[in-house]
Amino acid sequence: MPSDESTPLVVRENERPKPKLPFKQLAVLVVCRLSEPICLTSILSYLPQMIRSFGVPETDVGFWVGLTASSFSIAQCMTGIAWGRLSDRVGRKPAILCGILGMLSSVLVFGFSNSIAMAMISRSCIGFLNGNVGILRTVVAELVPERELQPQAFSLLPLTWSIGSIAGPIIGGFLSEPAKNYPAIFPQGGFFDRHPFALPNMFTAAILFMALVFGTLFLEETLVGHRHRYDPGREVGKKIEAFLSSTLDRFASAETTYKHSPIPADEETAALASHPNNYSSTIKSPSRAAHHTHHPHAPLPWSQVLTRQSIYNILLYFLIAIHVVSYDSILPVFFSTHPPTAKDPIRLPFHIPGGFGLSTAQIGLIYSVNAIITMLLQFLLYPPIARHYGSVKLLATSAAVYPFIYFVTPYTLPITSKHWLYASWTVIILLKSITGVFVFTSSTILITNTASSIRVLGTLNGFATSTAAMGRAVGPSAFGWMFSAGQKGGGWTTIPWVGLTIVAATMWVWIPKLVEGDGVGGESSSSGSSDSSDEEEEENGVGVIDGEREDERLREELEEECKKVKGRRRRLSMGSVGEQ
Repeated sequence: MPSDESTPLVVRENERPKPKLPFKQLAVLVVCRLSEPICLTSILSYLPQMIRSFGVPETDVGFWVGLTASSFSIAQCMTGIAWGRLSDRVGRKPAILCGILGMLSSVLVFGFSNSIAMAMISRSCIGFLNGNVGILRTVVAELVPERELQPQAFSLLPLTWSIGSIAGPIIGGFLSEPAKNYPAIFPQGGFFDRHPFALPNMFTAAILFMALVFGTLFLEETLVGHRHRYDPGREVGKKIEAFLSSTLDRFASAETTYKHSPIPADEETAALASHPNNYSSTIKSPSRAAHHTHHPHAPLPWSQVLTRQSIYNILLYFLIAIHVVSYDSILPVFFSTHPPTAKDPIRLPFHIPGGFGLSTAQIGLIYSVNAIITMLLQFLLYPPIARHYGSVKLLATSAAVYPFIYFVTPYTLPITSKHWLYASWTVIILLKSITGVFVFTSSTILITNTASSIRVLGTLNGFATSTAAMGRAVGPSAFGWMFSAGQKGGGWTTIPWVGLTIVAATMWVWIPKLVEGDGVGGESSSSGSSDSSDEEEEENGVGVIDGEREDERLREELEEECKKVKGRRRRLSMGSVGEQ
């Protein structure tokens, strides 16, 4: 037998296709992810007003806004690791769908809250019942392990967050207090007047329900050992896809002569590329196939989950969560607080009381503009820059800019000229958008690339999510309290802004220690690997054997799919003859 015939079909070096992004499954992930930022950012526009509606004094609004926002992160910190471990055992898809369902039920309760306690409990349930942030990153890493494709693939989730962050503040700002804002449609004393913040949460719940249905029908399992498990929701989705495909083929057959031609061999293979069960999104090379097949199901111990680079990156992620989320939490309070009065005037340089007195709609519009800029930067700017400079340099750039943003924010209030005020906030919003794109996407890629094995991805991302949730819990509570304390006339209203500046500058303790990772299963250039060389050689040997078995299985499935395509083409041809 010739040598080329003895070579497995899918592993021929000279015929191996260039890696491509699995667009279909990434699109499904985007739909599942989109509902979360809408849910989490829609409250930014109306949360200060909601807290005021509970009878909280004006000077304490900032503290309770921060504490209510933090309740989600506190709960998420407690359950993030558990969700990651669960996804390593039962699969990614069940964990993702459970998270969406938990968020759906909790957001409805939050919309009907009539006390701070009810609002905080329902907000906490969103964090308890949802660990999708880390799990979705794990799915992306399993779909796209190629390092050259990671900037594009990992940019999708932040890009999706940006899109949701555009819609979220708009939904919250324009749908909250409908009886007050749209009395002709929602009468005074009616249902939405008694529950002024129910409408945006009901709208968000409807979006979450659509994401739940879409994920059930079209999301594929990516966890090794669970990919071929029977999935009734996915079976229904396949039937829907087949029906839509056949319907489109009928319309196309009436307009082209393509239906009369035989099926070339290349066309049969191309048809498989669009099949929902194809492996183009999971098998790109023999090393990838072997890497995915020889791992047992049990999660690895913590000593293999947390490498030195993992710890550095997670600590940075913790600091990022503290100052970025805290800033986003107290900024709407700063915007909505009444301007300074003659009784408590501005006394530079440290006492700058009050705010801009903006409405919920105006605040929502500001956040939406920021999200639009972020989305454009994420889509157009980040991938080429990340490929050229690397994630570490972009993270360092963000760490240099954040302290400036936080320090100058309160000093925009004394500006009397509208032109200079608008120019100042344009610069702040633009810098905030750029740094947000750089810091979160780069940090996500760096954490993922520190994973020692595909088996630890769920646990590693769950641990990172819990750690970041701890930062999101501590930060808004602490800095919200600082903001409220300053507004009470202590004379130091700039304390929270200075504190954010210090926290952002602390990132430089760990940034010089970071290195670019080699991807999932690879080794960082700074981490020692001599201790595990024997184990890696054993894994590689097993991987070759399992890779050959995987190649044989894929070849059989390829032949089976070719038969299905031929049968489908034969039925279409018979149908077209009958029409003639």
